[in-house]
Amino acid sequence: MEFQAVLLAGGSGTRLYPLTEGVPKSLLPVANRPLIAYQLLLLEKAGFKDVLVATSKNAKSELENYMSQAHKGSINVDIHVVDEELETADVLRAIKDKIKKDFLLISGDLITDANLHHLADVHRINDATLTVLLRAPKVENKTPGAPAAKPSKTEGGIVDYVALDEKRTRLLFLESAADVEEKLCLPRVTLCKHPNVFITNKMLDAHLYIFSRWILDLLDERPKITSVKTELVPYLLRHQFSRKPYPGQPVQPIDDVENAFDVSVAGYVSPGEVWRYRSQGSVCRRRTCRCRRG
Repeated sequence: MEFQAVLLAGGSGTRLYPLTEGVPKSLLPVANRPLIAYQLLLLEKAGFKDVLVATSKNAKSELENYMSQAHKGSINVDIHVVDEELETADVLRAIKDKIKKDFLLISGDLITDANLHHLADVHRINDATLTVLLRAPKVENKTPGAPAAKPSKTEGGIVDYVALDEKRTRLLFLESAADVEEKLCLPRVTLCKHPNVFITNKMLDAHLYIFSRWILDLLDERPKITSVKTELVPYLLRHQFSRKPYPGQPVQPIDDVENAFDVSVAGYVSPGEVWRYRSQGSVCRRRTCRCRRG
């Protein structure tokens, strides 16, 4: 297998309390199956023979019991204990020695039927450092003609603002809508490279990524990065057009020296779900560009 599978199953599930009282979140039943069974089946269908599962000390024994007594799949599960208080990027640092090649990172609370072969193809075609799976948010019934409400921090599914290049294959910006008030700020270098940008709040980060392995070396050099979603991914987006080399990064071809790395995206955005920003020619003289929703 070209990629290594890493499954993060260490969350305590505090937002699901009291359902998680005495039961690890990864073993909560969903349609008569433990939650983790869905990720294992997804990986097995994609051809993975092994998966590295990072979990907490309290959940380890129950996960091992499930794997030995109830799990029917053939995928080999290597359970590794990490500190329950670690954030997601810190978990990657803790298990770095067990990750030997480019890896697929999947959250332990994700249920999806996404085609992982398609995600891998996008990663290969673009020779990407990071490939992100985006998904459409849950559609809820509402009164016809009623205006859509702005996502709030109390909603179960927080909507993300996503900026894509004109071909909609490169991710330029990703931030939770709950953290955005009236303006989105994109770096000047991003808009110099891609003056025509598509922005949408109709897609969500599914917490399923493919990373180049050298990102683990970058994390060692950037110890303040603790979260994959809120810190590592934005860091890569901000610096993907930088000319300077990054720790652990492979040597680049001379004709690609202006691009530090590629951040690709897998997921569909329909034309009716985007706002379009077109450069007026002066953007490269500004440090950032602010795009208003409208």
